[in-house]
Amino acid sequence: MTTTKAKPLALAYVRVSTIEQADSGASLEAQRRTLTDEAERRGWAVEVVADEGLSAKNMKRPGLQSALDRLDKGDAQFLLSTRIDRVSRSVSDFAGLMDRATRKGWGMVMLSPNVDTSDPAGRFTSNVLASAAQYERELIGMRTKEGMAQRRAEGVHVGRRRELPAELVHRIVNMQTSGSSLRTIGATLEAGGVTTARGGTKWHASTIKAVLASTTAKGQYLGDA
Repeated sequence: MTTTKAKPLALAYVRVSTIEQADSGASLEAQRRTLTDEAERRGWAVEVVADEGLSAKNMKRPGLQSALDRLDKGDAQFLLSTRIDRVSRSVSDFAGLMDRATRKGWGMVMLSPNVDTSDPAGRFTSNVLASAAQYERELIGMRTKEGMAQRRAEGVHVGRRRELPAELVHRIVNMQTSGSSLRTIGATLEAGGVTTARGGTKWHASTIKAVLASTTAKGQYLGDA
């Protein structure tokens, strides 16, 4: 009498960071195909787990969390992905993930570069690459902030779209420059049935203050000068 040994199960994790990439499906399909081929080459059974349109800046992704829960429970043996930054761009998160894999008895395999955390060399390489991924993300963030600061200096509006009509902002600015307090301005707007950006009718002093601090209001201060 012979028995057939069950194949190890790998959870192939695929991710794209933008809705546009998710809608096109090209990158996701390429990742699925590559990981499925690799699992078959290694003699593993495979299931694909996807997070579409989500960043890897933290671990709060439903697909990844589901995969990790299954790995911890022993329902699967490997987390398989094309690159480390598909799983995480944070050094601390990835280090915690490696520790978790070691404690719970499952492995991580990343294809590019070829990293297998079941051996010490693979764990060392994983740490180095995760550090590089985080460094790149922080550089991008710094450049983005510098670019936004430059645009503000040039007088270009950045950030959330303006939700209050310019006429209303101008009215609030005029009331404030005429000597009305924040509470008085709020009471006047409430009495007139004017709605806030969120559709409410309650104008708090903090709401008025935020309007006066907005890019639109500041531009009107300069225009009135």
